[in-house]
Amino acid sequence: MNFYNPNNRNNSKKQDGTIHKWNSMMPRNIRRDQQSSNSQNETSNSNIAAIAGNWIEAVGTIIAAIGSTPSRIFTEQTLTDFNLIGNILEAGGTAIAAEAGSELLDVVGDQLQAIGNIAVVAGILNSNEQSSELLQKQGDLLQVVGLGMTIQTSGQLTLLQTIANTGNIIQLIGNVIQVFANTNSTEGIVTNAVGAWIQAVGAVITALATE
Repeated sequence: MNFYNPNNRNNSKKQDGTIHKWNSMMPRNIRRDQQSSNSQNETSNSNIAAIAGNWIEAVGTIIAAIGSTPSRIFTEQTLTDFNLIGNILEAGGTAIAAEAGSELLDVVGDQLQAIGNIAVVAGILNSNEQSSELLQKQGDLLQVVGLGMTIQTSGQLTLLQTIANTGNIIQLIGNVIQVFANTNSTEGIVTNAVGAWIQAVGAVITALATE
């Protein structure tokens, strides 16, 4: 036998209200968690891309430096192939790093470096000696401009950011040396090789400091 209790209706209304509030709160919390999770995933993917891009670039600069260094071990064709492969890797690495960039100047700077490396590749593949030299010099200049845009000159930097910035400055110095090196002379070839190795050292430093 059931007895009517007027308080049951009030209790039922309170329970319904509590359930409604709980249900209305759940999607918001879930949405916040999803947004937070998506944000963390995007940051993680961006960091991975930046690390991968900078290390690919660093490996490319080392290979290109080997190709720019006069050697009795490797033939001229092998050195040219090293230079070609190195610049292709540099272009790919900086393009990946550009996709991971958050600052406009960094993105544009990396893109210019990638275009510069492509110009160098085009110069290496060009059979005309004058056109080849011109394209390579233009490519080096584009890399100088691109690197200059990525160097941070203001604001408080963390230790890793300072190290990465130093690496970019060293790369810039190496590229400038290559721009002014006259590769038609023995001295100029050596100077170009020195610039290539300075750039390689800077790229490795930048890669090591990428977080």
